[in-house]
Amino acid sequence: MRGYVETLRMSDVTLSAATRERYFQTLERETRRLDRIVTDLLDLARLENGVAPLDVRLFAIRRVFEHVAARHEYEAGARHIAIGIHVADRVDQVMADPDRLEQVVDNLVANALRHTPDGGLIDLQANEAAGGVELAVVDSGSGIAREHLTHVFERFYKVDASRSNGSGGSGLGLSIAKTIVERHGGEIRVASQPGHTVFTMRLPQNT
Repeated sequence: MRGYVETLRMSDVTLSAATRERYFQTLERETRRLDRIVTDLLDLARLENGVAPLDVRLFAIRRVFEHVAARHEYEAGARHIAIGIHVADRVDQVMADPDRLEQVVDNLVANALRHTPDGGLIDLQANEAAGGVELAVVDSGSGIAREHLTHVFERFYKVDASRSNGSGGSGLGLSIAKTIVERHGGEIRVASQPGHTVFTMRLPQNT
């Protein structure tokens, strides 16, 4: 970023209008990325330190799925990626913090979009599980290599480039998702093979 700023400030360097616009777009994009990183780091610290209380209550998980799907509808539609929603009849209501759980699902869907090719599929699922509910985000991306699976929830960890379509996040989304799920007393795990990756959350239900 510094190089772009210094070049734009130099009076003895002549830049075309197109080049200047490209530099400004790069600076704007990088500024947004750094802002996301700072925001996510602060949020993660608050979650880990327990200073971000959970507002646990009963809510409709389908509505959370629908909110997330709508938020990503434009990008998914432009790339012909279908986002499906499947909620088991007996899992209509979930006991958790709805805003935080929506944040988890949103992070997982954003991650899936980054790694799913055009024309692919993302599926949001909710099913019964022993003593709780099981939520899953499934994508039809290229998969995650086995050596990366144990590291995907680490801060700033990057999987192999073949699983990315080039758009980047803060590198903290999965760490935040894991922390939120664990704050609920649950667990999150990932399973992957070529063309099929599943992030599964299991949440206890003390109703």
